[in-house]
Amino acid sequence: MAATEPRAEDVFLSICAPAYNEEETIEMVVRRWAQVLTENKVPGEIIIGNDGSTDGTAAILGRLQGDLPCVHVVDLPKNRGYGAALSAAVAASRGKYVLTLDSDGQFDAGEFPVLLAELQRGGYDLVTGYRQRKRDRITRVLADRAFNLMVRGLFGLPLRDTNCALKLIEGQAARALKVDARGFPTPTELLVKAETLGYRIGEVGITHHERAGGTTKLNAVRTSWQIAAFLVYLKYKQILYRARILNSF
Repeated sequence: MAATEPRAEDVFLSICAPAYNEEETIEMVVRRWAQVLTENKVPGEIIIGNDGSTDGTAAILGRLQGDLPCVHVVDLPKNRGYGAALSAAVAASRGKYVLTLDSDGQFDAGEFPVLLAELQRGGYDLVTGYRQRKRDRITRVLADRAFNLMVRGLFGLPLRDTNCALKLIEGQAARALKVDARGFPTPTELLVKAETLGYRIGEVGITHHERAGGTTKLNAVRTSWQIAAFLVYLKYKQILYRARILNSF
């Protein structure tokens, strides 16, 4: 039985994800998320930020909205990047908790009880996953390790895997966090801003899967320098906020 549409005041979990040209995987992934809500008897919703997809993604999502009452699509008229698409989905959410993840099948929404248990155990506002074994090319694994070292050096976050997309966030906190990044650093930006604003953060091990299909949208060379530039920008903005020169972060 498909997950039904709960009343706004009853939404416990909002599953929020961006999607860009994921026609090969999006139906399988979204139906899996709906199955998770049903199997766990969780009043929830699935919100997809369609980031100006130019393949069949929009048509598939439109059909899924008709088939599954819990699915909602926020359409961005043109490609604005991972951060904008995820932000649009989160802004439209109503849940007591927000689960963020990618729409390519690399993370399983079925692990949300693990994150929820850790959030409640530690009294956290946000729990981020860390990939216990990253299923990716060795170059991507090494790049992630270098990225984590850079984040620790700049921001002092004592976390194993800052850029893991699978995160469970208290709903009001999730909707209060504003994202500047367009792409890859978005999950890390959420953590940096949450920590700077005083939210309590926990971390728990989760499973990482190979892509269910399609290809990554990352260009290694372009992404590397963009990440470095963005982290410097984020650090500068953090300094200005802590110095009370900026009103918001």
